[in-house]
Amino acid sequence: MINKTITGLVILAALLIAAFSVWYSGGITPLSSAEVNQLINKIQSQPKTPGGKHDISKLKQFLNDDDGQPFYTVNLYKYYPQAQYTHGSGMPREMEGTGRQAYDRFSKVMVGLLAMHASHPIFGSAWMDSNINEWDRLVIVRYRSRRDIAQIFASDEFAQASTHKWAGLEKNQRLLVQGLHIPELLLMGLLLGLLVLFVLGRRLYGGYVKRKNQRL
Repeated sequence: MINKTITGLVILAALLIAAFSVWYSGGITPLSSAEVNQLINKIQSQPKTPGGKHDISKLKQFLNDDDGQPFYTVNLYKYYPQAQYTHGSGMPREMEGTGRQAYDRFSKVMVGLLAMHASHPIFGSAWMDSNINEWDRLVIVRYRSRRDIAQIFASDEFAQASTHKWAGLEKNQRLLVQGLHIPELLLMGLLLGLLVLFVLGRRLYGGYVKRKNQRL
């Protein structure tokens, strides 16, 4: 009975890890031209946010070159000393605060959107070396795919939160890179480890039962 319970738990854990790995790792079908056009049209139809309009031609080219694989953005941020909300933003003046506070309002929404798309920050630091001290913060974000970042950009939640983003940022730079993130290797290693433990556990339990029967 115990052996069957352990076997079931190990199989369940392995299936859950495998399912999560597939969901998290990407490798899905690249965007089609029709999907790119649909997403671009949705992004362009969003209300204008001062300072926050995408470079549509570059974004469209980036989406058309989709390979379906995960990628990373390396982001550099410079905050306004005081948040720069425009007239009609709906933000009470007494709550505007600093540029960092305004950007944090955007971040709370963005982190939720990232999580829904198997994406997340992997590194962030407010410590910047003296040769690049014009920047206040560096953040590296892992995206599951280009489809995911486009769907985030096209969402109403992102469009609404962008008011806070551009009220907080004086300037920013973004670099796009691809590579293998260590946690993906750890997930596969954990799955392999569970399978090894399962095999060893069955052998040890089988040996224990055999020895017990021999003593009887």
